[in-house]
Amino acid sequence: MASMQTCIIRSSSRPPSSLGTEIRRNHNGGGILIKDHRTNVILIIVLSALSFAIYSVQYLIFHQTDNTVFYFLQDLAFVPIQVLMVTLIINRVLSIMEKRKKVKKINVIISAFFVEAGISILAGMSAFNRNNAKLVEIIQGKEISRKNLTSLVKSAREVRLDIQADAECLQKLSVVLSKYSGYTLDMLGNDNLLEHDSFTDMLWAVFHVNDELKTRGDCKELGEADIAHIENDIKRAYSALILEWIKYMGYLQEEYPFLHAAALRKNPFSEGN
Repeated sequence: MASMQTCIIRSSSRPPSSLGTEIRRNHNGGGILIKDHRTNVILIIVLSALSFAIYSVQYLIFHQTDNTVFYFLQDLAFVPIQVLMVTLIINRVLSIMEKRKKVKKINVIISAFFVEAGISILAGMSAFNRNNAKLVEIIQGKEISRKNLTSLVKSAREVRLDIQADAECLQKLSVVLSKYSGYTLDMLGNDNLLEHDSFTDMLWAVFHVNDELKTRGDCKELGEADIAHIENDIKRAYSALILEWIKYMGYLQEEYPFLHAAALRKNPFSEGN
């Protein structure tokens, strides 16, 4: 009996459960919301009272009701114009500025990807393309700029990729993709890339190739059906990588010419590579 009482006393002296803590946190959060609501109500009342007081002082000093009403209605008539300026013009300008900041941030992230991993992955997948000479002919690093970016992307998209895989090349690609798999996965978790669908799709395609190679194990034991399946996956990822690389080089040429010059030396589509 004594031991049971001791257990009861000990259990009752334990700290509150995490559920109870969470409930109190929610209550505290609700208190903050209520406090903010009360602050807004008080602010509205104070500002309205201040406006009424100023108009009252104006009337007491000048005793001109007509002028007071006239200027009040005149100020009131300008309110829709103020709303128009704030909502349609100022907000539009701010939205454009915010979008430009986001685009620049996204481009910085994309640049980091190609510097850290993208070029190596692109070079690794180039080994599978038997029609790479056509890409080398079309994609000349010195010609990549914002002016001809659209035409280059179109030309690259029209090139027929001839992907042919063998066990040795697949094993080498698996090593490269495994090396950068953690980095690629971190990129996929970056919230800034949610608005860049094409780049995110490319990352998923690359990640899928790595996942396929890991799942199937030893590349030397792959059958023809498995190799054909992986060839299609590589084709999808490689095609997306090419297009994103062209856009990346165009961005560097316009924003960071000195980085563009350095990137040309690592151009995976130069005749020397």
